Amino acid sequence: MTDDEYLNSMSKIEIYCEILLGILRYIPVKNYQTEEDYKKILNQNLKFENTDDHLRLRACIDLTEDSQFAISEFYKNGLITTSNGHGEMYLRLYGVLNAVYLQMQSTIELIELFKVPYKKKIATELKALKIIDIRNKLGAHTPNYVNVIEQDKRKKESYRLGQSTISKWGNGLMIVSSHEVVEKFELVPLMNEFSIRIECYLDLISDKALKSLFPNSSEHKGWMEYRLNFVRNKKTLYNI
Repeated sequence: MTDDEYLNSMSKIEIYCEILLGILRYIPVKNYQTEEDYKKILNQNLKFENTDDHLRLRACIDLTEDSQFAISEFYKNGLITTSNGHGEMYLRLYGVLNAVYLQMQSTIELIELFKVPYKKKIATELKALKIIDIRNKLGAHTPNYVNVIEQDKRKKESYRLGQSTISKWGNGLMIVSSHEVVEKFELVPLMNEFSIRIECYLDLISDKALKSLFPNSSEHKGWMEYRLNFVRNKKTLYNI
């Protein structure tokens, strides 16, 4: 398998994770005497603040990649793969909604670690996405969702999913609030919007890290830059 064939077999977000893992692996660490020295120099060279932030980076990379496996599974097979399982429908729906939320959280952490500008603005934009609102209403705070009416006014609501509206690709899913407010949504376009946004932010993170941490040309930098250029030219599968 050629390098291009290998990269073509991966999602764009998986390729960004490979770049970030390369940054962790290939950052130069020299002249250390002990394991503690190694950790200290490693984090200093990564321009991180704490001596265990490299572990935080690895956790974020793994979480981004693992959650992407769940998201890719949804894009491949939807919410229904058998004809007789309500349990599977709910498992896959709750699973993909929480995979989205976890991927959002790991992206925000990566932005903080690499000091990407406008972290608060990016975090606010991600949390305001409709798919996150749906996740909160269906996959986390379903019986006790706090709705902000005005700046100082909040009301607690509960939500239920219209079971009969669940379809393979989440077309026309319906949520009903305890105040009988009905919301309908299409799951795939909301997922697409989220995935495209995450790809954009992972690109910002990868680009900033390569420029600031690897100022000189090297074989390892070339390996990571090749992947960054490849993923930027890779066609998206999303259709909003």
